[in-house]
Amino acid sequence: MPRFSRIVQDPAMAVQMLHVQRLADGRRPGPGGRMYGRLGHTTKIIRIVTRIWAAAGRYRFGRVAAAVVALYLSAVAVAAVLAAVSGDLLALSVAATATTWAFSAQGDWVGPLLTGVCGLNAWMLWQVLRGPALPRAEGLPRSVVWLRRLLYAGVAGDLVLWELVEALSDTVEDVASLVVWAATVILLVRVLSGVSALFRAITLALGLIGVLAPALLFFLDGSGLQVISLLGLANFGCTVMILVGQRRDGRWSSATINIGRAALIAPLAFPVLSLVRSEQLLFDGPGLVVNALGVLYTVWLARTAHELARPADMPAAGTAARPSTGRGSRLPVAVALVLPLVVVGAEEGARFTFTGTGEACREEVRAYADTRPEDRRRAFLCRARDHAFTGTPMFPEDLPDQLVLAYGKELCAVPDVEERQVLLRRAGGSASAGELGDALEFLCPAVVARQRADEARGQKELERELAAWQAQANARCADPWPKLRGRRQGTAAYSLFEGGGYEVFDDRDSTEGAGGDIFKAIDDGFIDAAGSSAAITTYGENEPMCLTVKAFGAAPPLRLEGWDQVVEVGVVSRSGRLVVPPYPEGGDSGALRPLPNLAVDGPGRYRMRVYARAFEWDEDDPDAPTEEHLIVVYPGRSTKKIVHRPWR
Repeated sequence: MPRFSRIVQDPAMAVQMLHVQRLADGRRPGPGGRMYGRLGHTTKIIRIVTRIWAAAGRYRFGRVAAAVVALYLSAVAVAAVLAAVSGDLLALSVAATATTWAFSAQGDWVGPLLTGVCGLNAWMLWQVLRGPALPRAEGLPRSVVWLRRLLYAGVAGDLVLWELVEALSDTVEDVASLVVWAATVILLVRVLSGVSALFRAITLALGLIGVLAPALLFFLDGSGLQVISLLGLANFGCTVMILVGQRRDGRWSSATINIGRAALIAPLAFPVLSLVRSEQLLFDGPGLVVNALGVLYTVWLARTAHELARPADMPAAGTAARPSTGRGSRLPVAVALVLPLVVVGAEEGARFTFTGTGEACREEVRAYADTRPEDRRRAFLCRARDHAFTGTPMFPEDLPDQLVLAYGKELCAVPDVEERQVLLRRAGGSASAGELGDALEFLCPAVVARQRADEARGQKELERELAAWQAQANARCADPWPKLRGRRQGTAAYSLFEGGGYEVFDDRDSTEGAGGDIFKAIDDGFIDAAGSSAAITTYGENEPMCLTVKAFGAAPPLRLEGWDQVVEVGVVSRSGRLVVPPYPEGGDSGALRPLPNLAVDGPGRYRMRVYARAFEWDEDDPDAPTEEHLIVVYPGRSTKKIVHRPWR
């Protein structure tokens, strides 16, 4: 046996080896034979590790599970230290919930709560990954073997599998999870012992009805959802019956049964909390705890599968199987049926009747100033649910009114527009910032008013910055022919978009037919003209260039000196207009100041002469234009293209 293995399995040997090593290093034992320094602490650590290692060996995959849990807790420790030092809870939140959880409340309790959730996750990982206790039973019936496989499949689905399948298809994920659970219920009811045939029949019927309820969500909506919610209570009753059957069977420990009971009760805290804390539910401490307790169901499934592999002669810890009388207590069945009805009844009673599902909602919602204070929450619900206002519902259609209002309050408490969008998406909804503000105005008018005032100030600031940029760019451009005045003329900076290029065209010509094509202009190397438009390429892109336009009553002098390229083409104006596109509001390319209509003689044919030249980039003035174009237009019937100067 390797030396390390002997040391790990024999703590006394490990202590002896350390003792010898210390003596070799020149250290002396103190009173009682203890080494001075850290030997006593090291011995304790080794003893703890070896005992954990030995305890983990009592399970099939216990040592692997212990290693995984140790790695997870190490990551949690690093995240907790990071949170304590920097105050950043992101890493700790990911370790606890696998998401960047958003909290409306802030305080010193958030970090410890997340750390506690991590501890619960570590316990869940150990319970799931350790496998069954050793020794395992041999020759299990096929029904038990397949039941264990289905239970483990359900555990894998709860942890990660269903999330991966949902990324591919929601429908596939829904169908797969329902099929696995239905098969699990059928086999679990079949392998239960110590229960009557009637007990099995009732349990199986409740389980299959519980599976049917979510399947009906694909086909029903509106009032049908209330029927589906009642059918869904059958799942609760089925789980209660299974727990009763596990207690009578004798193969499952009291710990497993109690975990199942806790897993059954934990989700009921959600509707209860929605009544007590409807406005602060999902994003505070209680909401996080309720969600974290969802691991109890996964642990119950895993332990149910583990303990099915227990040998027949090994009794389950803490469980004494009661003799089957075929009757048993009716209390579990009564609790299974009555308690959910009480909870659901209370929640339903708290719902508003004025929602976004009817014609009356769309007709009665008015502007905030015209809405009575007592009707504003109802108006918010109508805005949040009605397709007519948002195109799609702002919140999921199956989300109760109380939760929609709770989300609304949470959204009101978030000051940043982007953070609101993140929170809305987390709730499963979607809306533009304007639509969301119009709805929230009925819940928090002061918040929305401040937001709109901030947006107006921001918009004005952007407009001022844009105007300053346009003025600066235009100031860098001058008329290259200042002494030759046209009947109409203008100079402006022209903002080029990706790929560059621009056009001169009749903006009121609706005649169908080919016009100037920028791709043909690229093939040509400079310009393409057809019909009532001409497309011109540029050397640069994503930057302003200088553009001057001049319209004459007759052909002006040619003047080639100083230009790199000069080409003349023919165009037609059917409406009496030939223009360069202006820079649009929020756009990407166009003239940064208005330029005149170049069709000086109204509708008819014109000649268009385009001059172009490029400049070296000036490192001392990096914003200076590196390109300039001059467009000269005058009446002329020829459509011939003339290259006065090719690119040089």
